[in-house]
Amino acid sequence: MAGLSQRIVDYIAELTPLYTFQFADGHDCALSLADGTLYMPVDESDHELEEGWVAVFWQGDAHKRSELPGPVLAYQAALRCAELRGIGHPLAEVAAYREILLARLHAICGDLPDLKAAIHG
Repeated sequence: MAGLSQRIVDYIAELTPLYTFQFADGHDCALSLADGTLYMPVDESDHELEEGWVAVFWQGDAHKRSELPGPVLAYQAALRCAELRGIGHPLAEVAAYREILLARLHAICGDLPDLKAAIHG
């Protein structure tokens, strides 16, 4: 799967040290190292417009599955990553790193409505 959902999951998986890559159920996924939550891409190939939905298995439990907008999940993950990596650094450095992460996310997602809502509240 190489769609928007997969690109979002890959983006999240790269946000170390909070996440890592995990192969599960035949998919390249992202795994939260904090609580074991698994982020799996959703196949949207039959949709006219990909929205980047992601299946979330809370604490890795297959019985606790949700499908959520991937851009919003990725935005929140990027903010947490910037906060963690910014501990002990000047606020300007943290803000600059956050902007780099969000620019990469925007390059992946474009101007999706869910991403705009997450950014602008």
